[in-house]
Amino acid sequence: MLFVFVDESGDSKFKDYLGICVVTINYTKYAKVKSEFQDILRNSNWDESIEFKGSCLFSASSGDRAVPIDERIDIAEKVVELTNSKANARINFHYLRTEAAPEDHSKEYLRLLPVLLDKAIPKAPKGAGKNIATIHLDQRDDQDIVELREQVVPVFQEKNYVMFEEPQMHVSNFNTVGILYADIIGYLAARIDTIANDAELFEQIPPEEWENNGKIKKLQSSVGLVSKVKNLQEYEVKL
Repeated sequence: MLFVFVDESGDSKFKDYLGICVVTINYTKYAKVKSEFQDILRNSNWDESIEFKGSCLFSASSGDRAVPIDERIDIAEKVVELTNSKANARINFHYLRTEAAPEDHSKEYLRLLPVLLDKAIPKAPKGAGKNIATIHLDQRDDQDIVELREQVVPVFQEKNYVMFEEPQMHVSNFNTVGILYADIIGYLAARIDTIANDAELFEQIPPEEWENNGKIKKLQSSVGLVSKVKNLQEYEVKL
């Protein structure tokens, strides 16, 4: 059985930016990853009523305010390292970036999601129950689950999977670990894209001041965290 999770990312400054992250994990790996992810948060005294997501990693005003930024980055490093085993990746990530006017993000999300799923989903293996798949998406108020189903189910069928019941949208929380992984890696990938390409930022700040600049430190931390992911495939769509 294949588990698939989806989340999207944007940027407050570069409002045209749209990223979509798809996470795939075999059912045999899911229980271990979820339980250890949650144990890391508990052992770090993270408030379980507050989701641990990408946007809270570098922001003292969001997330669990009792946990300092440097400790949040340590938590992120630990949960990212869970995505790998000694031999290979436990979780596979596929990330697609594009640019579109903010009012078109909903339409482009719906159009590009099946494109990314086609790249992310392998052909179904043979064997009883092995060709079952389930997909869980972060809640978007601008998306209709019926339209989403019409877009994503044919991709699974083409790969010879049988969909487990219906695609589902969730409000992400402590228990939606697959969606949180899509959120965290998608957020970090988006920060790398947008900060690294922010010419105005680098023009205004001389190199000798980079180590003290919050955005540049965020870029460096994001690069370091993403580098720990063994299997991250990235794509770009030009509109």
